[in-house]
Amino acid sequence: MDATTLQRRLRAFALLFDYPGETLQAHADEIAAELEGLGAPRVDPRPSCDGTGHPASGGTAVLLQHLRDADLLELQAEYVDVFDRGRSTSLNLFEHVHGDARERGQAMVDLLQQYREVGLELSSRELPDYLPVYLEYCSMLEPQAALDGLAEIAPLLVNLTAALERRDSPWLAAAAALCALAGQRDWRASARRAAEAAQAAAARSPTPGPRDATGQGQGADWSPAALDAAWAEEPVSFLGACSPQAGAGAVQSVQFHPRNPRAGQARASGA
Repeated sequence: MDATTLQRRLRAFALLFDYPGETLQAHADEIAAELEGLGAPRVDPRPSCDGTGHPASGGTAVLLQHLRDADLLELQAEYVDVFDRGRSTSLNLFEHVHGDARERGQAMVDLLQQYREVGLELSSRELPDYLPVYLEYCSMLEPQAALDGLAEIAPLLVNLTAALERRDSPWLAAAAALCALAGQRDWRASARRAAEAAQAAAARSPTPGPRDATGQGQGADWSPAALDAAWAEEPVSFLGACSPQAGAGAVQSVQFHPRNPRAGQARASGA
């Protein structure tokens, strides 16, 4: 994959996962063209059980058609329902790693510094660990550095994709395709291994693990009470990151390693 193609695909994914607006709907066909042939394993479509009436999966083309044709206000409400009501589907990367721990603040500062080194400045409303912002950052790097950046968050993307599948979300197709780009084509197997490891760790620890991250014991219960309980639980452990309560022997929290400023590229026109 050449540098321009990778850059445009990363920016297309950034648009797909951002809060939907008129720009997304106006450029849905262009985004579909950019992501065509990505090579992500096709997710067999099945009837939706979330009450929206659209197939929960079936490829990015189905998702883009839904995003293009849906009423914008309804689409925005759907987006909020999917991504803002539970830790496992949060698009803030450090939410999965640090939860509400104070270490998240320093991680944000470090990541923001990486962005500034390549000339990416955020508005006051944007959090550095927001997935679309991180994808925009990766799009400004040299191809290998961009792929390395995706590989760093691959376990988080696997968790997100598995959670979207549990919710029968139409964004499942986009998450699965992004997993493929990050080197996680068989994301279901990766999610299964992570769940098994979490269960084994929980069996050795008196502290219960996060139900929302594994889907165990929660099923299709997305009631406010169940969601509040999920948010209150310990943060998920990824990439060697541990909960602050894990004890003195805990592995150091995940870090995004600084890139060489010269790795940044001038911004090309967006997808």
